Amino acid sequence: MAAARESALPRCAGAGKLEAFQTAEYSASMPSKKKRFIFGSMVIVSALVALVASSMQSNTLRSIPVHELRAADDSPQSLVGQRLRVVGYIGQEPVRQTAQPTSAGKANISHFTVVEKGATLQVDCRDALPDNFRKGGPVQMDGEYIAPGRFQADRIFTKCPSKYDAQNAGDATNAAASASGTY
Repeated sequence: MAAARESALPRCAGAGKLEAFQTAEYSASMPSKKKRFIFGSMVIVSALVALVASSMQSNTLRSIPVHELRAADDSPQSLVGQRLRVVGYIGQEPVRQTAQPTSAGKANISHFTVVEKGATLQVDCRDALPDNFRKGGPVQMDGEYIAPGRFQADRIFTKCPSKYDAQNAGDATNAAASASGTY
């Protein structure tokens, strides 16, 4: 019955040639489409990789101890003007607070020193200082090195000394126990 239908359909004399031409055209364009797909995929993947890499690079700060930062002041590789993460210890001088007028009112700026291996760094910070900000405690600051010996911090991070120095934690517990009379 299918043969009867095929014979009933009119066929042009050049129909076989047209089908062969269309098949050849399709197969010739196939590698071109495949190449374009592969090329487009590579462009998209490359753009995503570049985006991720630039995002990671902008969020990564170079961590440097205070003594290395200050030693670089005298060399041609000065770090003035760069965004950095500086690590050291909070100095023994008291923190000074100054009010600075801004368009939104007044901003309190904290001024303190950070020391490490004999090198000193003056720090200005607009952000609130952490609760465990104590003289002699370890500190890590993100910000800009604005001039030799002067750092403008955006963020301040401190570590709880009792977590990192078991001896000090034990001494504090013993002192508290002897003060309360229960030892």
